[in-house]
Amino acid sequence: MTTNNNGSFTGKVAFVTGAANGIGRAAALAFAHEGASVVVADVSEQGNQETARMIEEAGGRALAIRCDVTRTEDVKAALDKAVEAFGRLDFAFNNAGVEQATAALAD
Repeated sequence: MTTNNNGSFTGKVAFVTGAANGIGRAAALAFAHEGASVVVADVSEQGNQETARMIEEAGGRALAIRCDVTRTEDVKAALDKAVEAFGRLDFAFNNAGVEQATAALAD
């Protein structure tokens, strides 16, 4: 993957939750491919760092932030770090899924 120089997202900043793998990683890489700086946020620090590394190795700018979207204070802190690092926030790709334990419907 190389970054796209057509300028479609150049100068923009994307915040992607659930970016450690799957659709979130694909979205983060796509934003970077279009020229955006990307804040990758996930509870999985290892996967998160890997996504950021992939973006940077392709010539993009990325910041990996550990963020548990079930905790309001984590989300606020992550957004503050994003703005502190890049000066703005243009896109939010809210991909992180939250699964809550449920009781079985039948035995």
